[in-house]
Amino acid sequence: MKLKSLSFFTGLTALLLFAAPPALRAAEENEEAAGQPAEEESQRQLSPEEIQERLKQLRELEQAQITKMMKVFQSLEGSWTGRESLRFEEEGRPAQSWKDEWEGKFTMGGRYFEMAGQTEGEDLNSSYKWICTYDAAEQRYRAWYFGDNSQNEYGGKLSQDGKHVIWTVKSGINGAESRFTMKAEGNRVKCHVTDTLVDGTLFSTQSSEYTRKRVEL
Repeated sequence: MKLKSLSFFTGLTALLLFAAPPALRAAEENEEAAGQPAEEESQRQLSPEEIQERLKQLRELEQAQITKMMKVFQSLEGSWTGRESLRFEEEGRPAQSWKDEWEGKFTMGGRYFEMAGQTEGEDLNSSYKWICTYDAAEQRYRAWYFGDNSQNEYGGKLSQDGKHVIWTVKSGINGAESRFTMKAEGNRVKCHVTDTLVDGTLFSTQSSEYTRKRVEL
């Protein structure tokens, strides 16, 4: 949809003492509750083998969480075609419409989901790319949009039904906010975008609907 390298390990000491995922911290708390001397354990110097094992555990826990959270994009895989329309709230500004085609696919072993597309319309011909992922350290979705005339970074959270991501971004210039969703229903995808000014006034609404392209055998 056209709109206007993460590192989980920041340092060995910080990683082992503070950056453990909730599951690993819970396991350590259970061990302490069972009577194991937590103070002695934390003060004891870890051997290289123990350090490697803990790093391995952290990597496995992170990857398992990312794999689980990235499943929300599975319904967006494939090639899609449709139209988008943009309507402004300000009187006198005409609505706009254009054709849009894009392809969604997982990359980097499923850690990222990319959507690359091309739009065609009056004064709107351009290409773009979305790169989406789940940040296990910050417990949130992140996305980067690269267009011919703009670039933005978005934050996202899972919807209550767990079927799509709700994305938002705030302008660093005027505080305006964009909010959008992409909902897949079988071979159709519906998108909805709202741009709201800093005072809460609705500036524009963008909607689109796509159908999955047929695969020629």
